[in-house]
Amino acid sequence: MFISFEGIEGSGKSTQIELIEELIRAKGYQVKKLREPGTTELGEKIRNIFLEKTTETVDPITEAFLLYASRKHLDQNFLRQNLSDGAIVIADRYADATLAYQSYGKGLDHNFVKLIHDSSQLLSPDLTFYMDISAELSRERISDREMDRMESESIDFFKKVREGYLQIAHDNPERVVVLDAKKTIDELHESIKKIISNKLNVSLD
Repeated sequence: MFISFEGIEGSGKSTQIELIEELIRAKGYQVKKLREPGTTELGEKIRNIFLEKTTETVDPITEAFLLYASRKHLDQNFLRQNLSDGAIVIADRYADATLAYQSYGKGLDHNFVKLIHDSSQLLSPDLTFYMDISAELSRERISDREMDRMESESIDFFKKVREGYLQIAHDNPERVVVLDAKKTIDELHESIKKIISNKLNVSLD
């Protein structure tokens, strides 16, 4: 089973991923985590390039090609093998993020992203949790840390990204679950646990 978590900065993805990974592993399942971009040796190098602050202009087309280079390599060298071995794979972002950030956020043509995505012949998540918070709350939650290139984007940008994520969820109701990320950590964990239990048809209590 392939599960992805999506959301803008400060939405609590990492916390919920850690909690559900620990729970699923404790129930005897093999679990593998990935982050996007990254995870593989090549992917981590691309991640550093992608997030590093620069005085140069980085076009969203450039961003999309970097992300899909990492994603295709990840699909070939990590994702397919672990799923084939029976692992539950949990992703900290995946392809929805490129659509939300580069298309809805930065105006890159949706059809261009779809062309790259379809041409890459990637696996898709079976289940996606979108952790929804406002752009203002996002900025508040990350204000005390050093921001990378993407985190340093404007609030207006993150408002567009959020709208994009909500549209993606609307267009894919069979896969994407929208969670109110203003809820407590425990409340969110219980909701995620229940949904995954139903999907796997097992008890995680």
